[in-house]
Amino acid sequence: MRFIIFFVIITLLNSCTKTPGINKNPSKQNPKTILSENSINEVEINIIPLNELTDSQIEFYNKKKIQEFDHKIKKFENIYDYKYKYILGTSDSVSVKLSDIEDLNGSYIIDQEGKIDLPFVGKIKIDGFALDQAQQVLYKKIKKYYKNPDLQVEIEEYNSSKAYIVGAVQTQTTLNLNQEPVKLIEAAINAGFNPGSGNKNFGTKGILRRDNKVYKINLENAYKNVDDKENFYLKKNDVIFVDRNSDAIHVFGEVIKPGIYYPNLGYSLTELISTSGLNQLTANANKIYVIRENYNKFLSVSIFQLSIEDPVNLIVGRKFNLQSKDIVYIPASGIVKWNRIISLLLPQTDLFKSYNPIIQDGASVGSSNVTE
Repeated sequence: MRFIIFFVIITLLNSCTKTPGINKNPSKQNPKTILSENSINEVEINIIPLNELTDSQIEFYNKKKIQEFDHKIKKFENIYDYKYKYILGTSDSVSVKLSDIEDLNGSYIIDQEGKIDLPFVGKIKIDGFALDQAQQVLYKKIKKYYKNPDLQVEIEEYNSSKAYIVGAVQTQTTLNLNQEPVKLIEAAINAGFNPGSGNKNFGTKGILRRDNKVYKINLENAYKNVDDKENFYLKKNDVIFVDRNSDAIHVFGEVIKPGIYYPNLGYSLTELISTSGLNQLTANANKIYVIRENYNKFLSVSIFQLSIEDPVNLIVGRKFNLQSKDIVYIPASGIVKWNRIISLLLPQTDLFKSYNPIIQDGASVGSSNVTE
């Protein structure tokens, strides 16, 4: 539905390039509850001329962003306040030593039941415990057989504790956790995370699955190091799924490089025009539009308009920052649209038929009718 509304808006904007009064706000429509399809009549459209805004007004629109509390992990204390400890599990190898007694000394692999089998003592379950907890469990069991045992337990091989990064990253990765803690951004970089790559196949947001619960996360928050809480420690069996980038800026119209650009690169309108390459021969420099949906209202769209016929106005465009899901549209000039209509008509008509030899073969250099 959003794409249908977008194309209707584009059609109207194209027709308005030659129509007076485009700078005036149309009468606002009261949002209605739509049961089936929406039409342009139900959309509230606010046209905002950037050239007429003050610096403080431009700054207001720059700061007015969508709040994404669901992608801020810092409100979950059990995530950001987690103190990492290695948790023992199946296939880990531990060494057990008793001072002055060699009956139990040796290396033991935790079996599928999470137990190690000690001579004279039997099987003891230690998986799911940190090392200090496992030592306490073993001590309580061993002291039944040995008086005042001096017990030492160490991890020899770290095989069971893993975390996973999957989805829209360069390399889907299984991380082997050991005694050294690993933070989110370190793990993400290990998987080839690069928010500045501009590759639409990679993402910056996703989900964390931990202890049978799911949390939304924003890797870019951790990458920018705005808040240390966003860069939390990974835990055993964490799964981080990175979603494909859906927050792109879309650029259409009379540009050399139309397509998808990414707001995390910090584009201003002028920078995006420069990067996408304004077609100076065909573009209407008086009508550059930024279409932005108002997520705080139902069926409401703001259209920012910039004229750069005077190059000084590029300074205004440099002050205006683009945001996620913005649509930048640059229409064609009036003469270009006329030429395109003629180009479509020519194959269907006899117009200019007598000039076809000149059009096809070029004028002869020897012709008396040709002048330099």
